[in-house]
Amino acid sequence: MPDPVDIIVGRNIRQLRAIRRVSQFELGEALGLTFQQVQKYEKGTNRVSASKLHQIAVFLDVEISVLFEGTDVPQIGSRIELSPDAYALALSYDKLNSPAGKEAVKTILALMSAQVAENAA
Repeated sequence: MPDPVDIIVGRNIRQLRAIRRVSQFELGEALGLTFQQVQKYEKGTNRVSASKLHQIAVFLDVEISVLFEGTDVPQIGSRIELSPDAYALALSYDKLNSPAGKEAVKTILALMSAQVAENAA
């Protein structure tokens, strides 16, 4: 029976891989693994070694702690839970090089949030 932490880590790997539109085959190639091994990691059937966790985090461009979100493993600092869409949006926002572009995104979201609040009232 897989350990619950292994299942959660596998689910997080699968979600992050899907957000980035990376196939199991592509992730496996980057890690020197077969796609079947990636499947076993994602199902929690096989545990992911520390070195592979590091390689996965680097390849998916996330902090390694993100792979443990949802477990009871203590983490430095606090993180809020984000939906896959919100996480993808945050990643896109961080990649914006233009301060004006970032400000425009914040303005649009603030206006849309205000409109949703008005419609709900």
